[in-house]
Amino acid sequence: MGSHHHRHCSHCHTCREQGHSHMFGPISHMIPGHWQSWISAQIQTPEETERVAKGVLGFEELKKYMRQGNEFCKEVALLIHERADLETKYHKGLGIIAAKLSKVAQTSIGTLGEGWKAVAASIDTEADLHRNLATAMLEEIAKPLKHLVAGQKEARRPIEEHVEKSLKSLTEKRNDEIKAKKSAYDTAKSHEKVEEPKNIKTDKDANKTEKKQKQVLDRLRKADKAYCECCEKAEVARQEWEFTVNKANVQLQTLDEERISKMNDFLNLYNSHLSVLGPRLSQCCDTLLKSVQQVDVSGDISLVAKTKGSQTATPEQMLIDCYAEDSQFTMKKERRKMALQHYLLHIRQSIEREQKGREGVEKLVGVYKERPNFADQDAQEDTRQRLTQVIFMMNFLEANHYKIATSLASIDGGHKPAFKFSKYIEQARDKQGMLVSLLKLPPNLASAGDSGYDATSVTLSSLATVGMDDNIDDDEFDDPPSPTGMLGRCRAIFDYQAVEHGDLAIHTGDIINITEKLGNGWWQGECNGRSGVFPESYVQEL
Repeated sequence: MGSHHHRHCSHCHTCREQGHSHMFGPISHMIPGHWQSWISAQIQTPEETERVAKGVLGFEELKKYMRQGNEFCKEVALLIHERADLETKYHKGLGIIAAKLSKVAQTSIGTLGEGWKAVAASIDTEADLHRNLATAMLEEIAKPLKHLVAGQKEARRPIEEHVEKSLKSLTEKRNDEIKAKKSAYDTAKSHEKVEEPKNIKTDKDANKTEKKQKQVLDRLRKADKAYCECCEKAEVARQEWEFTVNKANVQLQTLDEERISKMNDFLNLYNSHLSVLGPRLSQCCDTLLKSVQQVDVSGDISLVAKTKGSQTATPEQMLIDCYAEDSQFTMKKERRKMALQHYLLHIRQSIEREQKGREGVEKLVGVYKERPNFADQDAQEDTRQRLTQVIFMMNFLEANHYKIATSLASIDGGHKPAFKFSKYIEQARDKQGMLVSLLKLPPNLASAGDSGYDATSVTLSSLATVGMDDNIDDDEFDDPPSPTGMLGRCRAIFDYQAVEHGDLAIHTGDIINITEKLGNGWWQGECNGRSGVFPESYVQEL
């Protein structure tokens, strides 16, 4: 603190004679000791602060508040600059500056704004301010404030653009989902028409009808599969958008906490410059000091949380609603069973795939816990986010599987499966009369994802109950077989840079042919004409 004072107090005669090392200059003898301790504690930036905003609504409110805060900083910087220019003209412009600063301070919430209102009041009494104060205010407050505003604007732009890009992706995936759903419904309706043929008089007519029925059935299965895939992609995009918003909330809040802290520093610095002017300004400094003492950065952040923040919204996962599941559409019993069975098998395979991915990510999280220095903080945070995404996808798929299995069981009055989260599934109809199902899990249950649902057992039970047709192939939705000589294939879920000769560099999304599983967490494989070893925990086996 002493070095801070002498940097701004080289011309203070009183301090040179009395050896003062505090930041309040010649009026320190007028401030009680317990006040000085309190002020010193207030200017420390807290290591942990209460989070201001949560969720999508919180992001919009926080963004609006940050823009207001940036405008506040910009206006303060301009006004302090004006104050420096007017110092040479003495007291003539001080009244105007006080009025402007008081108006600007109205836009700031909390004790920080009250502090700047006190600054405006003190300006009215500073008619005899020294000319050398102008240089200090210009170089140590006005210019740094302008740099702060510019830096915050540049730092905020990519964060907001990332959220907008994520929202655009979600919108596109939702549009694709709507189109695929309409196509699946239209195809299902066409299939129903051809399954009820009319005017069949000859064998030729019968053969022609049978051929057409087979063609329409093939189109129906493709349309149903495409709809399932679009629903899954839309859910992934929704999760990416939600997680992007939450991450942006943290980043924006960090920036705003920095702004508030620096504004508090500038406020104290302003008071420091005034306090070195001596006894003539002691009364003004005493008045201002009371407002400075009341500045509470943590309290201001808490106030913003109450007035601007939003509570965490319950995530809404839009589930798959197939044509055969809706009882308002007329279908023959056997065809309805067939359609539901295909959905059930496809979703079960998706659950098995995601379960493998979850095991891999959980293994990587365990590695990070045992070896914190294995990756940087961003990589560890991305891994934890990926685990949360996998859990959300498992919730989504298991709810869909339960819903389809329940519909299948109700056809013949069979035993309906149990699902821990069934009470959180809500169903309604949209304006077109189509069934819309939503999974609304509380955040704590959604992030835990411990449903205990056994999709394989439920699938086998459902198919055994309703009677599985011999023409149903369990592998209909399977991926194509691996190339000859390969153990299998996997998809990279993290980037891995080659460290030693013989390593295989991979990037997120790469498809790798597995040639050998070496043990100790390492596999050997080939990707894009290159071969080498890579860590098992960085990939998801297909």
